[in-house]
Amino acid sequence: MPRLAIALLLACGVSLGLFWAMHQMVSGPGELKRDNRDNTYVDFVRLKQESKTQLKERRKQEPPKPKKPQLPKESVAEQNTPMQQLPFNMPDVNPDLSLAQNSLLGDAVVGMGFGDTDVIPLVRMNAVYPQKAVRQKIEGYVTARLAINPEGTVDDVEILEAEPRGVFEREAIRALYKYKFKPKMENGRPVAQQATQTIEFKLGDS
Repeated sequence: MPRLAIALLLACGVSLGLFWAMHQMVSGPGELKRDNRDNTYVDFVRLKQESKTQLKERRKQEPPKPKKPQLPKESVAEQNTPMQQLPFNMPDVNPDLSLAQNSLLGDAVVGMGFGDTDVIPLVRMNAVYPQKAVRQKIEGYVTARLAINPEGTVDDVEILEAEPRGVFEREAIRALYKYKFKPKMENGRPVAQQATQTIEFKLGDS
């Protein structure tokens, strides 16, 4: 009997040992694999989060602002420099000339409108005595026909006579184009008209 009891106990112990060893062999590698998978998954997530953080930090960096160009000091100094006034000399007027006599002499209207007494001058401009004629002491006259529009201004100037020729015509025409007359009225409406004008050019006493 004692030998049978000891044999049963040994058999039970061996059975339990084998059973425990088989359990360790089956369950051990699976748990190890699960631990490794969990560790790998955790490491992967951590690295991915770090990469996102780095990208966000890079996006937040603002580009450097361009520096404002500085104006050169020389240009500012030039702007602050006051401009020098240039001397302006007025031309000397010949004291031997009389403006009242040499600008326009004989300014009375001669033969106005070929007998039409309705022609009334409102504005008459003085003719300029040519400098060449002044130096050469030339005197003369110009007679011209004026075409006057309904508004009273001169549309055309026709030289009828000039003495001497080619000396006083240009200045006489310039003055006559600036004449203005009172409009001629017919049946309550202004109409065109004609007139003649003689301008005499005479030198004053020296």
